[in-house]
Amino acid sequence: MKQLYRPLMVIFAIALLLRLYHLGVLPKTFYVEELTNTYVGKFILLHGRDITGHLWPLVYFDKFGDYPPVLPLYLSGASSLIFGTNEFAGRLPIAMWGALLVFAVYQLSLLIFNDKRVGIFTSFIVAILPWHVVLSRTTAEGVVGLTVWTFGIVWVLRGMREKNRGLILKSFLLFFLCYFLYPALRILVPLTILPIPLFLYKTDKKLTKLLIAGLFLFTLLTGYIITTKWGRARFEQTSLFKSPEIAASVSLRNQIFSNGLGPNQVLRARIFHNKATGYTREFFNQYLSYFSTKFLFLEGGGGQYRYYNVPDQGLLYISLLPFFLFALVSVSHAKRTFFTYVIYLLIIAPIPASLTVDFTPHAHRSLFMILPLILIAGSGFYALLQGGMVKKLVIIGSLGLLGLEFIYFWNQYAWQSNHFQSTLRNDGDREIVLYIKEERTKYDRVFAPVYERLPFYYLFYTQNFTLELIGKFHDELQLDAVDNISFVRAWCPTRLSEVQQASKNILIVERADCDIPAGYQVVKTISRMDGTTAYRILTP
Repeated sequence: MKQLYRPLMVIFAIALLLRLYHLGVLPKTFYVEELTNTYVGKFILLHGRDITGHLWPLVYFDKFGDYPPVLPLYLSGASSLIFGTNEFAGRLPIAMWGALLVFAVYQLSLLIFNDKRVGIFTSFIVAILPWHVVLSRTTAEGVVGLTVWTFGIVWVLRGMREKNRGLILKSFLLFFLCYFLYPALRILVPLTILPIPLFLYKTDKKLTKLLIAGLFLFTLLTGYIITTKWGRARFEQTSLFKSPEIAASVSLRNQIFSNGLGPNQVLRARIFHNKATGYTREFFNQYLSYFSTKFLFLEGGGGQYRYYNVPDQGLLYISLLPFFLFALVSVSHAKRTFFTYVIYLLIIAPIPASLTVDFTPHAHRSLFMILPLILIAGSGFYALLQGGMVKKLVIIGSLGLLGLEFIYFWNQYAWQSNHFQSTLRNDGDREIVLYIKEERTKYDRVFAPVYERLPFYYLFYTQNFTLELIGKFHDELQLDAVDNISFVRAWCPTRLSEVQQASKNILIVERADCDIPAGYQVVKTISRMDGTTAYRILTP
């Protein structure tokens, strides 16, 4: 046991270090979703109801037309109760859950390869993987979902192998929990179970029937959620099939191709150039983008820099390529069935992400690809271990390059990411509300834009969790006023008659690209990390 756990605990310590080091200030900016999750989670725990008045919500948080799962909010909220209302506390639980993935991956590798060396290799890759490290440090709720989903797979496979009904039932509990951690798992959970009774394990009829029953119930649950208002809303906001831009693109292409067929070709046009064909091709365009070498190995944040803002750094390490190659050409017969299942997981993992069109390819929505990709690398490592000196030299060389790549990644993340694409991560919002907090008592009124959830930033950094706020939020979590601050629907409040007619003893916050009207003076500017100006503060 000492030989087993000593290296694994070292790897877990490395995973923790990479996820907790300077967690409160790296990333420097507290992205709006991170802040919202922490604030709302703490608010519920303090008052037993959310900011819209719902009593102890367990399934979702009603965000005025958006219904994200609420359980990750409780994690950040509970942490802020213990460690204070700050960035470190909000990020801590997700980072911890991210580090726990090394244990799940180790156990799954041991199940598949029956080789502790492969388990150590795969868990170590998870510990230092850029994709997982970065998202674990930004309260990405999919990180919790990935850990729970992986443990669910471990338990269901162990239950089938050991003919342990109790483990299978426990795995069902984890899979059920997945439904309330991240929306993509509502699609992935039934698909994950589907092949297990079909080709992975077929020896025990009672356990096979149990799995089939579980598959049936999870499919029904997914179908039910799709019919609910809160289940549809999360999907329809970014759905491929609800996007006006995609609809216009498909329609235009069909019209162009139909016209290109010439006259009297109506039947041919209907067969080849219809909505079904257009949307199918669009889906595969989205789907294949997640297997792009640029996305995986060179520039992982191209879809959404708010989540993955590391310049010139892919989600994976290029030095993993030899392991992927040997996995494909050297699968042993004994491991082939499990390898087929891992390939199957890789095929299904990007499906939920591919059904969306918002910022694709999206590093967070495709997070579940990490598990099969790491296991495929583990299969290549296993194949190289069985070879002679040349193959062992490949391992040594690849691991050496991996070390160099890790150093480059950490340099890019620790020293470059705060400056890179900072306009997308609410850079300057914390600074502006802290300035208002200190200066507002000197003025009769303060006017500031309501956008970018500036009211939430103000409430968070003034630690205002008063019960009287319930029912005062509306439309995209906007708040009209708090203290002597009026939040207005304009980036340039000086243009509003309400502001122009106010007393002279007022303070005005405007976005930096607003023109400064005559009669107003700038008392302070708020700059971003990249040197651009975020806000100007004016007085008459």
